[in-house]
Amino acid sequence: MTILISLLSWTIALSCHAWLQPARYHLPPVSRPIQIAMRIVRVIAPMLALGVALTAGPVAGVLVWCATFSIAGMAVAIVVERLAHH
Repeated sequence: MTILISLLSWTIALSCHAWLQPARYHLPPVSRPIQIAMRIVRVIAPMLALGVALTAGPVAGVLVWCATFSIAGMAVAIVVERLAHH
């Protein structure tokens, strides 16, 4: 469950990061209130992922946190690429 929550948190954070840069990723822009919410989520989600990952212990937790970041980054990159070309 730790890996799943960390992966989901990173996916949400990285998705918000991409949507906050619509010109770079060729995505439609979002409204100002949604941008503010996304900025908040972009900060909180990685901290949540780290907190959950650290329940496995400090060394394993940091490894899980970094690994789930990598996996989520690849998944978000693939989805954003698909959205940009449709």
